[in-house]
Amino acid sequence: MQERVKEMLQQNELFRALPEEVIKEILTTSTVTTYPKHHFVIHEREQENHLFFLLEGMAKSIILTDEGEEITVRFYHPGELAGLINTLAEDTSRFSVQTMEDSCFLIIKKSLFNRLVHDYAPFAEQLTHDISKRLQHMYRTLALESSAYHHGFETYPYRKKVGELMETAIISLPPGALAVEAASTMLREQVSSVLIMEDDTLCGIVTERDLIALLPKYEIIASLAVDSIMSQDVITVPESAYFYEAMLAMMKHQVKHLPVLSHGKVTGIVTLKKLTDFRSHSVLGIVEDMDAASTIEQLAEQHKKVIAFIDRMTSEGAAAHEICSIITEFNDRILRRIIELSERAMIAEGRGAPPTDYCWITMGSEGRKEQTLSTDQDNGIIYPDIDDEAHHAEVDDYFATLAEKIVAGLEACGFPRCKGNVMATNSKWRKSLSDWKRMVNAWFSHMQGEEIRMFTIFLDFRPVYGQTELAHELRRYFLTRKKEFPFIYNLLAEDDAACSVPLGMFGRIIYDKKIKDGIDIKGGALVHFVNAMRVLSIFEGIEAVSTLERLEQLAERRVFTREEEDEIKDSFNTLLHFRICEHMKQVKQKRPLSNELHVANLPKEEQLRLKKALYTAKWLQQKLIRQFQVQGIRI
Repeated sequence: MQERVKEMLQQNELFRALPEEVIKEILTTSTVTTYPKHHFVIHEREQENHLFFLLEGMAKSIILTDEGEEITVRFYHPGELAGLINTLAEDTSRFSVQTMEDSCFLIIKKSLFNRLVHDYAPFAEQLTHDISKRLQHMYRTLALESSAYHHGFETYPYRKKVGELMETAIISLPPGALAVEAASTMLREQVSSVLIMEDDTLCGIVTERDLIALLPKYEIIASLAVDSIMSQDVITVPESAYFYEAMLAMMKHQVKHLPVLSHGKVTGIVTLKKLTDFRSHSVLGIVEDMDAASTIEQLAEQHKKVIAFIDRMTSEGAAAHEICSIITEFNDRILRRIIELSERAMIAEGRGAPPTDYCWITMGSEGRKEQTLSTDQDNGIIYPDIDDEAHHAEVDDYFATLAEKIVAGLEACGFPRCKGNVMATNSKWRKSLSDWKRMVNAWFSHMQGEEIRMFTIFLDFRPVYGQTELAHELRRYFLTRKKEFPFIYNLLAEDDAACSVPLGMFGRIIYDKKIKDGIDIKGGALVHFVNAMRVLSIFEGIEAVSTLERLEQLAERRVFTREEEDEIKDSFNTLLHFRICEHMKQVKQKRPLSNELHVANLPKEEQLRLKKALYTAKWLQQKLIRQFQVQGIRI
């Protein structure tokens, strides 16, 4: 036992800096203790904190905020040191370390640790580096979590991390094990899957579904090895991922088991049943029903379920960008199924299958993955170049008919047609790749008024169905050509400046003349975040489309500091939160969906949060005005 502990200490980067005799001293003066699952190894109220070197099991570091909210800061695995910041603190620590399963620790006395810091410079230097990294990670985590708290969100369940939800007992078999052994293991352990691992490396996964599929081959089951029936492309998540990210992964890939990784190693598994226990409301059931729908009417019924699901997410405290991610995934699935049904209808009517490859793109908020419940259609079709003019006319006529079926299907499922006619039914938004490129060039050559609005909608396009390379080629073409037209930044910034943020002198919120005691939450507030991230991303050559993805990449390029990034993200989420909640009220009251936010009806605290977000919007607008030298605008 002592040799194993010694080896683990020497593999830790901090203790590696110590000489052999000091490692021996640590071993002889420290104690090995085992704690049960959910035990507080370190509690925030304790005065004397030693160091806890994890030998077996798993633990987590948590902090209790002033508001009484518990936040998980990080997870500990064998070979890692817990309680480092606690030990160095002079006063009572506000951190706790709790076991997540039965765990064994080497307890190193605080007095010895302090002496090592004093006597060994390399040890102290490495310690400083370790603490710096831990504090940086901690502050980012707390910034994210506190942002959620200030929106009135609870941590359960959507703010929970996968590491807190997963099963830490890893049931595995080697690749050469027999399929019957996998079946007996599942029965014995009462699990629905077995991981296939070799030397701690994940090779695949075998689920109940895989075994059921073998039943018709009963005569050869006894001789089959698990590596011949396992799924090799295993979908995994990191233990730091949030509940909604695991749920989203299951939706995207239609799987019910997600191995959880830390530094490339499997540390546990999270299942659909586990997420369902944490109120996921059978999300995969909705997905499966969508994919199985054979009529537009059946899909429309699924859209009603989506609205009910989003209502539950909202009431249970999911963050706004999380809700938008789920809405996007549901809506993309509905769209793809409508396209498949529309293609079948074309065949049934004698028009045949599509005459060539094509790509269906979405634009605007749908393209940015920022859909709320009030999302009209912004879409288009890209198809390859066709040299023969007569054949080109036939192809376009086919796609015009197909587009009408798809747009009508979307409308039947609750997505209203675009009032500005930005849809694939309009020949302006249904073109060959070369014609799309010519339209981009035309925009560059002559852009004013309504054309600028059309251009900004286009800039947020995203492929959803078909030959996606067509869309990627169009994006690359735009980013190449835009270098020759530097004036576009000034035009786009000027377009944003033309719509002022509804803030007056002394921070008074200015109500929209068309809205009683309120503002247009989209056109008066959210649009400025979208515009700023779009213009700055184009300037930097960033291909990302969603506002928060653009923000993240802009921060990586130091266009914004990390503090500014957090502030922008927090304010953007605040506005999205108001918009989603307002839409849910309108749905329940059976009122038409709109972007009206009646500020006078908000509690004082929420009015202050709204005002803070509007100040951030104003700052972003001023940044564009200064950077791109918009004339005639007072800032």
